[in-house]
Amino acid sequence: MATQMAFQLSDSGSIPTSSLQYVAGIKYQEAYDLVKSFHYLGSKRFIGQYCFGLYIKNELQGAVVYSPLSVPESATSAFGLPRGSYPEFLEMSRLVLSSHLNGANYGSYLIARSLRELKKLNIKAVISYADSSRHIGAVYQAANFTYHGLSPQKNDFILSNGTKLSRGKVKGLEGQWMPRSRKHRYLYLLDKKIVCIWQQEAYPKESK
Repeated sequence: MATQMAFQLSDSGSIPTSSLQYVAGIKYQEAYDLVKSFHYLGSKRFIGQYCFGLYIKNELQGAVVYSPLSVPESATSAFGLPRGSYPEFLEMSRLVLSSHLNGANYGSYLIARSLRELKKLNIKAVISYADSSRHIGAVYQAANFTYHGLSPQKNDFILSNGTKLSRGKVKGLEGQWMPRSRKHRYLYLLDKKIVCIWQQEAYPKESK
């Protein structure tokens, strides 16, 4: 279930009218409306525990959304912790900008300012994934995330009508197993005492 912003930014309680560019907490619906308009996942719903917006001349032009870890095993594989719930670790689930802002540094600016606020909320680390079939995660590189290779290979069962099954019984069904695109793994440690056991690698580069 989607959640709305349940905190107040510590810098001020209201939107500063004099700044031309700033980041502030926003409601889930505001983030969703931007994602629906400008993100490739469109209207697909997501969990938004913390949502931040990029304002330019007091107009909302971008959003970044942080959610609980989508895969429970992430805390185990990344940090060697027992399987369980770890609210101090988050996943960046959506990042979106108005289309006319793409290609500039607005994405990394939005990420950096939002991470600063998450640290005040005692969040210890943020994981983000970039679908390797679409991009390499250049914005995370610009925001100084560390890179930790590709996620393990997973497969989906594709039914003869094109429907995808990611889990469940497939015996007797007509279709075939197909490899799922792997994801680039990025990490930002807000608490420098946290140790990541994923091996750090050099940033991937765009193929020419």
